[in-house]
Amino acid sequence: MYKFIIVDDEPLIRQGLLKKIRSVTAELSFCGEADNGEDALELVRTQDPHLIFTDMRMPVMDGKSLLRQLQSQYPDKKIIVISGYSDFEYMQEAISARVVHYLLKPFSKEEILDAISKAVTAIESEQSSKAETLSITREAEQLSLLGDMHALLQYISGFYPVEHPPVFRSAPMRNLMSAGRMVLLTLYTPEELAAQEPALKGTCLFLLHPQSRKVAFSLQLYDSSLPETEILELAASEARKLIAGTGPQACIGISSVKSTVSGLQQAREESMSALNCRAIADQGQYFLYHPGSYQTAPVIWEGSRDLIFFIESGNTGKVTEGVHEYFDYYRGQPAATIHQLKENCRQIIAEVKTLIAAYFPAQNGQHPSSSLEAVLSISFDAEEIRLYFLTVLTSTADLLKEQSVYSSPNVIDNVKVYICKNIASPVTLEHLSGLFYISPSYLSFLFKEKTGENLIDYVNKERIERAKLLLRTSEDKIYKIAKALGIDNAKYFFRLFKKMTGHTPEEYRKLCVAGKETGPDGSPGA
Repeated sequence: MYKFIIVDDEPLIRQGLLKKIRSVTAELSFCGEADNGEDALELVRTQDPHLIFTDMRMPVMDGKSLLRQLQSQYPDKKIIVISGYSDFEYMQEAISARVVHYLLKPFSKEEILDAISKAVTAIESEQSSKAETLSITREAEQLSLLGDMHALLQYISGFYPVEHPPVFRSAPMRNLMSAGRMVLLTLYTPEELAAQEPALKGTCLFLLHPQSRKVAFSLQLYDSSLPETEILELAASEARKLIAGTGPQACIGISSVKSTVSGLQQAREESMSALNCRAIADQGQYFLYHPGSYQTAPVIWEGSRDLIFFIESGNTGKVTEGVHEYFDYYRGQPAATIHQLKENCRQIIAEVKTLIAAYFPAQNGQHPSSSLEAVLSISFDAEEIRLYFLTVLTSTADLLKEQSVYSSPNVIDNVKVYICKNIASPVTLEHLSGLFYISPSYLSFLFKEKTGENLIDYVNKERIERAKLLLRTSEDKIYKIAKALGIDNAKYFFRLFKKMTGHTPEEYRKLCVAGKETGPDGSPGA
């Protein structure tokens, strides 16, 4: 029976860990717990445990200092470190202290059982022979290698500054990374990959993305004597094998050839760029990175304006329909790429963010744009993007339902608000009737009855009022002002402006510049 202690500053975590340990093994006997490094050292002195489970982030004396003290005073103690993905500085310290295992939160019963088994084996090894001692040395080297691979994964994923690539401590990794040429393959599959530690096979490193089990990196290393064309051909061959072993829906982006570790963050961006530039329907293929591949003009879905209206008016049913129509539209465009789909998503989310800021100006916290961007950066499947997009937009519609400017019981008031907010877009009787669920003829009748004006006359009046403001406050050319008001025909704008004001746009601007007396609405006087 081997004794163990638990060191963690969270009582609930200590209790949970103890429960897990007891559920997976009867070989260990619990002999105490501590909430910081100083108390842990005293516990080690009085209880003399064989095995220590410790966290790294603790008050008084943290895990780094505790490991150093244990290494100096009690080098025979076996240590299992429990920490998170982001603590790789601590991980290197743990490796230096020759810990038995480094458990990443959250961990399963199988993982902790595996860690305990390694610890027990290490204890028995030291009690037996030199041959077993050699196995411990090899295991420490494996931990060092694992730490190096985790550090490399974090660097490739962009969690460290590009100018600070990892320094490798294990001999296998140092030898491998001296190859001179490398290509990064980014694998994406709609189905989650099995959880696994970074793996080294020959001259290939397989690294599961730390934020998504649908994304993985395969780093291919080659001799520096090979020409780039041959290296890319070999990388393409590896991509085909990887797709065959993963599934027919998998896709792979291939970076350009890099010569140093510091180029691997750019390699990640290139390989993901290659994935983004594939057609939405493409599956089971690999894509080579080509500079400038994002320069294709976006495919714009014309229903965005209506979708924003339904979000603002809190109509979740119509928002759901609109999202389905949006993605069906893109799926129906053979040449549309994942990048173009994402860019249109970003544009819509930017407008949603503006809506939220208008209704909740003091709101703090994460905006939809930042959370969506996190999803878009590691998703290359239209369906996955659609599901998240739908959640964000319907949630926003629910949020705005009671706040909406379209909540008036008077439909004509709501129509007038819409016209004011969308004066720069085409506004027709048919379009408005569809948005507000009223027949065109009845809307026309009701609008005239409530306002005393025909709808088109009201729209033109609003446009001319906005035009007068722009002429007074900006130096934009006349045709640009017309276009900003949804009027593409400049000649028609001239005629309309003169008919409604008695001046041409140029005359009106000159009168304003000359400082002529103005009326109550800010327009030039006679």
